[in-house]
Formats: sequence, C-alpha cells, structure tokens
Amino acid sequence: MLKLINTILSFSLLHSALVNAEEENLTWGGFVSQGLVYTDNYNFIEGSKNALSTDFREAAIYGLWRPTNHLRLGGQVIARKLGNMTDDTPQIDYLSADYSLLSTPASSFGIRLGKLKLANGFYNNTREVPFTRNSILLPQSMYYEETRDFQLSALGVEFYGSEQLETDRFEYSFLASKPRKDQVSEFVFFRRNLSGKLDDGYLLIANLRLVEARDAWRVGVTLGSFGLTYFPGSSQELGLERGDIDVKFFAISAEYNWERFSVTSEFFKHYIDYEDLGGFFAVEPKQTFEAFYVQGVYRPTHNVDLLMRYDLAYRDAHDRSGKKHEKKFGVPASNYWSKDLTLGVGWQATSSILLRAEWHHIRGTARVPEQENSNKLRKHSSWNMLLVQAAYRF
Repeated sequence: MLKLINTILSFSLLHSALVNAEEENLTWGGFVSQGLVYTDNYNFIEGSKNALSTDFREAAIYGLWRPTNHLRLGGQVIARKLGNMTDDTPQIDYLSADYSLLSTPASSFGIRLGKLKLANGFYNNTREVPFTRNSILLPQSMYYEETRDFQLSALGVEFYGSEQLETDRFEYSFLASKPRKDQVSEFVFFRRNLSGKLDDGYLLIANLRLVEARDAWRVGVTLGSFGLTYFPGSSQELGLERGDIDVKFFAISAEYNWERFSVTSEFFKHYIDYEDLGGFFAVEPKQTFEAFYVQGVYRPTHNVDLLMRYDLAYRDAHDRSGKKHEKKFGVPASNYWSKDLTLGVGWQATSSILLRAEWHHIRGTARVPEQENSNKLRKHSSWNMLLVQAAYRF
C-alpha cells in the first residue's frame, strides 16, 4: 500500500504539471480513502465484531489520453482492502481503448475493447470511486461486497451509443466478455473456496436507458447471461461433477430528481442452473435470487446530503421466509434473507475532501460475509453496522 500511495503522490504532481501546461489530451487523477467499521454479532470485515476495524481502505490512480478526436485510451489501477474479501494488492480496475465511430448532436456510436466495467444497474460501472456514490456501501442486495471483483469488470468488447429523441435521450450498450474465474467467483456460486476451478466462461450484458433531457429522471433495464464450467478438484467437495453453471439475470432501475431530493429504486433477479454439477446441488439444482431497494437522498445544502434506504434480498424467491430450507437442510431460516435499513450523512468539505458516516440495522443473515465469519450456523437473526469514511481526490 505504501508503494501505491507513493505512486499516487507522484502522479498527483504530474497531474498538476499537466494542468499547468494545458495538455488537454492527457489527464491524470486518483483518490485515496480510509474507513472505520464497527459491528455487533457478526464481522463485516475481520475484527469489526464488537470492535473498531481500520481494515477498509482504497487507493487508485487513473489516466485518460485522447490521441485523436475519435480515440480515447484510459485505465485505472486500484488497491482496495476490505478485510478478507479483498487484499490491497494493486490491480487493473479497467484498461480500454474507446473508438468513436459516430458523434453528432442527434446520435453517437462507438466501440470499447479491453478490461471493461460491467454496466449492471445504475451504479456498477462507477462504484469504485467514493465521490460517485451516495453512501459508503452501495445496496448490498445488488452490489454485494463479497463478490465485488466478479461483478466489477471483465475482458471483452462493448458497443455503445445514444439517440436523441424528441424530449428524451436513449442510451444503450452491448457487451460480450469472459467473466473472472478466481476464488471470488467460487464464493459467488458455492459460498466457499473449493479445490476445483471454474473456467471456460462467457458473459453477455445489454444495458438500456431512457433519460429525460434535463436529467430530471431516468429509467433503465439490464439483461444478462453468463456461464462457467466447473472442474472438480482432488478433494471432490460436495460430490460435484464436471459441468456447466448457467445464469440468467435482469435488473430494472428508476430514479427521479428534484432540486434537493432524489428517489432511486432497483429490482434485481437472477436464475442459476446447477443441474450439470449433481452432488450437493442434486437436491436443489435451480435457484432464483431476488433483490430490491429504494432510497431517498435529501440535500439541505449544496455540500451536505442525507440518505435513507431500505434494502432486501432473498436467496430463494420461492422460499422468502427460509423455512423450507431450514426444514430441508437444518440451517437457520434467517440465512436465506436479509433486510437492511440504512441511514447516512455525507459532507463535501472541499472539492477534494469527502466525509461520510452511515448506520445499518440488518435483519436476516443472507448477506453476512462468509470469508469473515467461520461459524455457518447464524444464531443471531439481526445485527448492526456503523461505518465512517474519509476520501480525498486529486
């Protein structure tokens, strides 16, 4: 982390020099942040249960170069530490070439290649930057921290564009890529790290949005499909066989903005087919995950915002109470759902400094991170979490 911070400081000086030199086709920037986390009953990150943990920090640098009017080259390197869920090893967040094929007041169309952000819902492709979020944590039902790296970016190609309608603007993107295949992916599908591996995957995402001309409102739909092949390891955990995991998902998003108040809501659903794997999944080869949140943000002044959000998730949309699973597997019913009430406040102290604090009261344990809690039998059906974060950008 110290090496990255030194690099960030160096690029900050370079950025200032470029601004002074008025090099409009080359831009550098970045951010650093430090968070504090306190929880009861369960860890959100290791060491946060009934104690204050500092194991939550971010640092990133980005660059954007426009060698021609039609071509943009950009990338960001980020180091993020969030307990055992992510370490602070610097990695490429995104790195892409963006070529504009058409750009007029009425229409635009282009293509991106490289490691690309995944446009899922309103916030996924900008969630890394504290200054683009309304809260320290995005709704955990849809933008889950435990599987963040899997959801965030992938190698691929994306076609994008927009059309100016009579009063509104239609925006679209279509992406084809290969999903990540690391330990994070295994927690997505198995809730644990197995000796086998996931490989030979594909990922397709279509994102469609209709935006009011003055950005008073926006609505969007995300449609996606992806698959991975599981190759069993030497331990043969869960009795799994070699086979394909197939996933279909969609999200519906809506937002309305007034001068001082914004309301945002998103509904997310995905269908997972484990039938090829057999073993443990023979009992329940197909699963349906469902999530929803609604949030309001009030801005009493230009640099202060207050947030209230209700966020819920069901690991099985056909057993929302979890009681059928409790009877079948002997696992507490509360493991299969989560309901999170969040209150937050943010203060933009300067154009470069952002301070946030938020409190979560969570009923249900479907979103208790597996990597941070060794005991699978959750005896407490509710828990609380307090977060504070300071962020600086340059």
